[in-house]
Amino acid sequence: MTSKATEQISTGVAKLTNVGLALGAMRQIQGATSQMPRMAVLSGPAGFGKTQAAIHLAHPMGGNAVFIQLRPFETMKSLAQLMLTEMDVRWKNSWSINMMFEAICDRLGMLNRPLVIDELDHIAESKCIDFIRAIHDKCATPILMIGEERLQQKLLSRHERFHDRVLVWANAVPCDLDDAAALARHYAPALAWDSSAYAALVARANGVARKITTEIERIKEDCKRKGLDTVTAEVVGTATKGGRR
Repeated sequence: MTSKATEQISTGVAKLTNVGLALGAMRQIQGATSQMPRMAVLSGPAGFGKTQAAIHLAHPMGGNAVFIQLRPFETMKSLAQLMLTEMDVRWKNSWSINMMFEAICDRLGMLNRPLVIDELDHIAESKCIDFIRAIHDKCATPILMIGEERLQQKLLSRHERFHDRVLVWANAVPCDLDDAAALARHYAPALAWDSSAYAALVARANGVARKITTEIERIKEDCKRKGLDTVTAEVVGTATKGGRR
């Protein structure tokens, strides 16, 4: 087991493999030359911990990025207003899209911080993507975008000019044993974990971080009821049996 399994970071997020992938992608675009695009995409199935990676990047001790989490109903106007709000810019309803665009670019220039945009799928097939591209082209701000596994195909089919500006494409991966250990120590540090328990967790949750976290909560409550302080594969099987469909 590597040191990754025991690492718990000050951002409040367990440092899983996908957190490392997000950090690596961000560092690549931050280090890109002025002639290169500075956008990256991290994509993968739901529950793989992509949003947790974004939260880590937004923390001052992580990447100190401006964090924008998109909503299903986003329009170009609501997107601009959301970005201004997240950057503590007071805006007025009377502002045009162009005025908000200029204010966003000015603010990003002042902050000198990267931008993380989560749930990009919500705008992947809309003209809002052109708004993000325009911000990148004017400010050269490093932008990491996060979405589901088909995000790259959606962008290529509808927004070729945007797709061509993405320097780094990263694919989120399922949790491995080290990731399961990191989550177990993060969410249930009072329990001792046998190595067999990690394999059982990964197998039951199919490597999905969100499911592993849910299983850990069940295990923690089961151990509390039974007075157990050590988690084995057998304990995992008993505690999570009721939650399986």
